[in-house]
Amino acid sequence: MPRIPTLDLADLPEEFRGPVEIIQKSNGYVPNSYRILAHRPEILAAFMALSKAVIRDDGTLDRGFRFLIAYISSSTAGCNFCQAHNIQSAQKHGISDEKLNAIWEYEDSPHFSDAERAAFNLARAASVVPNVATDADFDELKKHFSNAQIVEIVAVISLFGWLNRFNDTMQTELEEHNLDWAEGFGLHEKTAWDPSSLLPDNVDAKRFEKA
Repeated sequence: MPRIPTLDLADLPEEFRGPVEIIQKSNGYVPNSYRILAHRPEILAAFMALSKAVIRDDGTLDRGFRFLIAYISSSTAGCNFCQAHNIQSAQKHGISDEKLNAIWEYEDSPHFSDAERAAFNLARAASVVPNVATDADFDELKKHFSNAQIVEIVAVISLFGWLNRFNDTMQTELEEHNLDWAEGFGLHEKTAWDPSSLLPDNVDAKRFEKA
């Protein structure tokens, strides 16, 4: 159950209308995290601008790949809200089902390149507390990515580190659109993902019990 109620984004000032419509069109819904941030419109505006620059714009790296980095980061941090969002977004932006189903074994899977493995290793190392990213992680990254791309990778990890803390602490409720996708994909069966504390009142928790 969310610890802070969501707000109707239609009540925000006029300047939010365009950005909110873009997010609605892109996702098919507006994440509930935005509806909680709307209690402080200035923070919501700053977050939307940062999110656009880090992961919604074209950037220097494929967007689906960036969402896979975000998924590894969120999975490592244990954020159930962000895990569900990021793996769905990775699929939406072109990541194949073969890769989605192999992401938990990325170190050995033939579906991933050495470059992808280097990025995922950093995402995992940088998402634990205390941070265990090493110079060796960066030496490996530099074999495959430019400085601008490395900044983008770390920015994705950092953006979702912020979101992981926010959504875990607020117990942000998952949207039915996202829950339907996760159920169809079998995220709860394939991983330790557990949305039970984030379900709307009208969603039966039995849908997400492991067989």
